[in-house]
Amino acid sequence: MKKILTICIGFLIAVIANAQRPGGSKPEILLEGGVKADATFLNFQKSGAPGAVSTFTPGFTPGGFMNIWFNDWIGIRPELNLNFKQTVLQWTDNSGRLRSFGVEIPIYVTGHIKTFGEDHVFIGIGPYTEFICYAKWSIDSRKVDLLEIHTSGEPMVQDTQSGLGAIVGYEFGMGISIDFSYKICCYNILQPNTSQGVSLYPQTISVGLAYKWGKK
Repeated sequence: MKKILTICIGFLIAVIANAQRPGGSKPEILLEGGVKADATFLNFQKSGAPGAVSTFTPGFTPGGFMNIWFNDWIGIRPELNLNFKQTVLQWTDNSGRLRSFGVEIPIYVTGHIKTFGEDHVFIGIGPYTEFICYAKWSIDSRKVDLLEIHTSGEPMVQDTQSGLGAIVGYEFGMGISIDFSYKICCYNILQPNTSQGVSLYPQTISVGLAYKWGKK
């Protein structure tokens, strides 16, 4: 994971360095900001759990974003999102539901291509980190707090998730955009003392609307 993040940071530095205009002049940086709301669907990539089925289940993600353009075609897009997520995991005869809340910060390296008038398509890729504030597992009318410290001195799941994400969208000239994003955690979120050989890697698919202030 550290190697992947190092590569992403190095790529980001290279993007900023190459944003210099010919002749060594400073780039004209344009800042835009806005708000967004996504329907977010969560499930798990898994290993060590034969027969387990994780179902994409809808949640809700409001948030905000900023576009930092270094030139006419490339920039970065940091976001701050509030994730209300859930998923259903069925294994043998048991079926449980995970509900969680977290604060997510993705940072995409983005590019865009103009289409008609002021409309454009944009695409981005980059790392993300989510800080989990609430995670409960409901099964057989019981609720288990997955972040509670157990006798081993650790919670059942890690309270941070980091991985890679990608986003693609279409923005209309009036500042409204439709976007689609995908994120996957790069490591097992179960603590070693509770995993029992099972690995869970959260992945999300989001689709939503955004509105920005400022105009590129």
